[in-house]
This record gives sequence, structure tokens and C-alpha cells, in this order.
Amino acid sequence: MYVYELDPATKAYGPVGIHHDRLKLSVSFSVDIDLAAIDEL
Repeated sequence: MYVYELDPATKAYGPVGIHHDRLKLSVSFSVDIDLAAIDEL
């Protein structure tokens, strides 16, 4: 999963990370998703 963040200076989104097995973020809001479990569905 690719993660992007809005740059307030340019008003454009830029990449901040690539996640393969788990998506865990705390910026803007907390999120923790097991991406491997989603792939099994």
C-alpha cells in the first residue's frame, strides 16, 4: 500500500511510505491494518 501526505505549502500530495504486511500510522489519526489478512480474503 502506498501512503501519501498533503504538503500544505504546495497543496500537493507526496509519497511518505510503502507498506507490505502492516499499515500502521499515527499522523492525522491512528490506524493499524494487517494487510496480509486482507490478502487472504
